Amino acid sequence: MAPPRQVTIVGASLGGMSLAQELRRLGYDGGVTVIGAEPTRAHYDRTQLSKDLLTGRAEPDSLYLATEDEIAALTLDLRTGRRATALRTGEGGTTVTVDDGTSLGAEVVVIATGSAARRPRFPSDLRGVHCLRSLEDGLALRAALADAERVVVLGAGFIGCEVAAAARELGREVTVVDIQPVPMHGVLGPVVGDHFRRLHQARGTAFELGTGVDGLVGDGHVRGVRLADGRVLDADLVVIGFGGVPETRWLEGSGVAMDNGVLCDDAGRTTAAGVFALGDAARWHSPRHGRPVRSEHWNHVGLQASVVAENIVAGAVTTQSAPAARLDALPSFWTDQFGSRMQLVGAPAPEDSVHILAGAPGESGLVAVYTRDGHATAAVAVDAPRALIRHHAQVAAGAPWPPVQATPH
Repeated sequence: MAPPRQVTIVGASLGGMSLAQELRRLGYDGGVTVIGAEPTRAHYDRTQLSKDLLTGRAEPDSLYLATEDEIAALTLDLRTGRRATALRTGEGGTTVTVDDGTSLGAEVVVIATGSAARRPRFPSDLRGVHCLRSLEDGLALRAALADAERVVVLGAGFIGCEVAAAARELGREVTVVDIQPVPMHGVLGPVVGDHFRRLHQARGTAFELGTGVDGLVGDGHVRGVRLADGRVLDADLVVIGFGGVPETRWLEGSGVAMDNGVLCDDAGRTTAAGVFALGDAARWHSPRHGRPVRSEHWNHVGLQASVVAENIVAGAVTTQSAPAARLDALPSFWTDQFGSRMQLVGAPAPEDSVHILAGAPGESGLVAVYTRDGHATAAVAVDAPRALIRHHAQVAAGAPWPPVQATPH
């Protein structure tokens, strides 16, 4: 099939702009419109918002992933500071309605709107309460940290722990609160999660784990966090790190199937013809898991953009057409905290068994393999990238564990 002549990408951050770059790299010469909610270019390294930006080791200009000249060379119709409000699909064609009242027709629409901060059930509109999803959020939080003394982070996920590490490096008193028994329990499980508890506690971070939050205390400005057991933690700065929710409300009534994100096949195609989705807003079918998976990790978004671009250029824009590319990538991600880097490949579950091969939780050099039903599901290494490489193939193949030893001849 011939490629479409017009592509509209809703979302101008990593996923959307990576797709635009990949389309041009593949020689696509049709029209590309990119709609972005942030008022300026949003193609920056969001992984650094909770790390070097907060500590001052990085400035905004160093976070951008493309220069203005490089973006101009893509010949895009780039509309920043604009939000899509509706998507219409069907026999009459596909259109995107924008908050300035315009309606854009396109042969192909790609949903790359990312995710928004998950808000707590209690009011959080006091001054001194921050979330971290955008560069603007990061700069506001950095300014607040300069004057703060006692910081409470709600949520011990990756973002929460990275913010806590940055605040401790700045000399702030930090407490992290989470209902789970160890940090990052839902992703890393109890053993590797405990690594981060030990890592932080050795550097002065306090934890309130296994307890919920009832609300915030303050009069105009936050002064504390009330825990579920009635205790109040003093705070002049609170960071909400409860994770993200897909930005998909604008898709209601579009005919695009959703369930905690836009449902896609392993080629990025949705249930509506000519509509793709990628990034934090999408759940792609995973052949490895046998179910849809929503990944918020950096490298996964780039891989998805490459797959979608190939399928658009090939004209494989409906689920009835054979895709030019499919995604069957091994998940991987990393986190930097207190100058230490943890890298992980695979898809562990909290109930997996963990086999420590080197080091110990809380120490640099920790290497471990996750297994389920006698097969490797993931591997993790702390400041040991070569060790991770050694186990990558085992995880990719779901190899038996312990490894089968070759029989000597």
